[in-house]
Amino acid sequence: MSDPLSILPSNATALELALEQGVTAGTPDLAPIGQLMNAETCPAELLGWMAWAFSIETWGADWSEEAKRQAIAASIEVHRRKGTIGSVRRALAAAGYGDAEIIERFGHETYDGTTLHDGSYAHNEADHWAEYRLRLARPITSQQAAQVREILANVAPARAHLKALDFTEVAHTYNARITHDGQFTHGVV
Repeated sequence: MSDPLSILPSNATALELALEQGVTAGTPDLAPIGQLMNAETCPAELLGWMAWAFSIETWGADWSEEAKRQAIAASIEVHRRKGTIGSVRRALAAAGYGDAEIIERFGHETYDGTTLHDGSYAHNEADHWAEYRLRLARPITSQQAAQVREILANVAPARAHLKALDFTEVAHTYNARITHDGQFTHGVV
């Protein structure tokens, strides 16, 4: 008589039943594989591979584990709306730049009283319709600025062009390589 868990027909030979038992005895438990495709349960050492599987273009090996999990969790929604302002906001937030301000149509203010003329706004020539600016509220390093540019290049609409990346302060890494000779950025790049 065959094992109740057998998938063989009732007329299976003894050899076929023995082969089936041998194969099933050596079959590993595949239940943990389901955890590998979940950003919350995937082991930390495999997050880079999961990011690769989810086609995450910008990935920082030095990111915190929480930031990596957030980037993976947000990737589906980012890819779903890729090329929109919403996907840019999601991608920046997933990389830890959620406080970034995206400025479109810079310089197109009207003289209707909504813009204060107190000297805080420079009346320059208006940006082209396909240009945008990004203002970060916190200091970042030059490497982080390069990372932000890479995120924008991968997620922003192909027709849109970054005109300015404005971070009013620059956080320098104190590695004894900084000299005060003007070669380091101090704001808009």
